[in-house]
Amino acid sequence: MQDLIIRSVADGDFPEQKELLRALGYDLAISSIAENVREIRARGGEVFVAHRNGRLVGCVAAIIDVRLGGGICGEIVSLVVAESERGLGVGKRLVQLAEQWLGQSVGVIRVRANATREGAHQFYEAGGYQLEKIQKVYKKRL
Repeated sequence: MQDLIIRSVADGDFPEQKELLRALGYDLAISSIAENVREIRARGGEVFVAHRNGRLVGCVAAIIDVRLGGGICGEIVSLVVAESERGLGVGKRLVQLAEQWLGQSVGVIRVRANATREGAHQFYEAGGYQLEKIQKVYKKRL
């Protein structure tokens, strides 16, 4: 098995990233992914990807969030690893890089995981994250 290469996302990664994000339930156009990456970077965040054997096998976004009550916090979002690569350390390496990158700007990092993704809960708890609260998320289109 070839070494894992992790780096910032590039435009050429978007087609494969589209397929990975589908596993999280996001069916996005490549142009939407490109715009989202631009917006993440414009707001002080970054997106990282993992490649093995010339194939994109994982991605994660590291963003800075500010809340009136909670202050400034880093957040790890959209972590996804190809099914064939799960359990091989790809997610762990992506999270470690995101933590290192965010650690330059913040002292606390938050992760949100869908209530149905029990494997993700176990993954983050094994990485030292502690459950802070359970909440419902509401959305309204304007």
